Amino acid sequence: MAFYGDVAPGEAFRPSAALSNDIRHFLNGLNGFGGNPFGANGAGTVRIQAYNATGGEVKAGTAVNFDESKKMSGDAVPMKSFSDPKKPWGVVTQKLGEGEIGDCFISGPVTVSLSGSGDYAQPTAGSPSVFTRGAEGAPVLYANGGRGVINLGAGTSENYDGPFALSYDAETKMLKIKAGYLTRNGEFLSVAEAELAPETGTVCVKTELADGEWSEPEILFATPSQFCYPIGHVKKDGEGDKMSVAVCSYRVPVAVILAVKDCDEEND
Repeated sequence: MAFYGDVAPGEAFRPSAALSNDIRHFLNGLNGFGGNPFGANGAGTVRIQAYNATGGEVKAGTAVNFDESKKMSGDAVPMKSFSDPKKPWGVVTQKLGEGEIGDCFISGPVTVSLSGSGDYAQPTAGSPSVFTRGAEGAPVLYANGGRGVINLGAGTSENYDGPFALSYDAETKMLKIKAGYLTRNGEFLSVAEAELAPETGTVCVKTELADGEWSEPEILFATPSQFCYPIGHVKKDGEGDKMSVAVCSYRVPVAVILAVKDCDEEND
């Protein structure tokens, strides 16, 4: 939204299409993003004024981060291209050219484009205007035909970040597992972090004892067993751009593996 100066008394009035359109955009915005029926009076939403400092045009429904390297313009904060879902971000509710000011939703229901399936959705750096559905991000309130309403600021149902925490990177389409700890027959050691191609199944820490030697610990999809300790579960739906991945971490502080066998008892 551009800046418009005051009109002085007696000054000849000249209609402005840009001013008229910006007023329409502002009034439409008061009825919720895109005039959707969710929060039609703006109730429950939190928006801030932000100006486009990305260096290009920002389309309506696009996620943006905020640029702390630049100064505010009045009450408007500078926005930058979306790059990190872990940093504060919001959704622009109208098309903004370079330097223009407009509404940016940071909480409450907004309408966005969606891909994949899942109860939550979040943007990625490579696709800030199409939110990827899965197990992280903002709850999806409604979805149909590639469009839907998400509830910004509500967060996900699980936010475990401890040993062996599972997460899905929608940008790289890889499953990430944090480093953790393992004890095997009393030997305590660390297990390195890992990346796996997503599939439906159980993620385990595996190390085997053979001929008196333990194998190097590894994280992989496997069936839980004596030498495969379960640390989480993954559900994959679809392929390619329509793929969604839901993860569940079992919150395992230490994976425990024991190699034991029955001993024969001889009676005198």
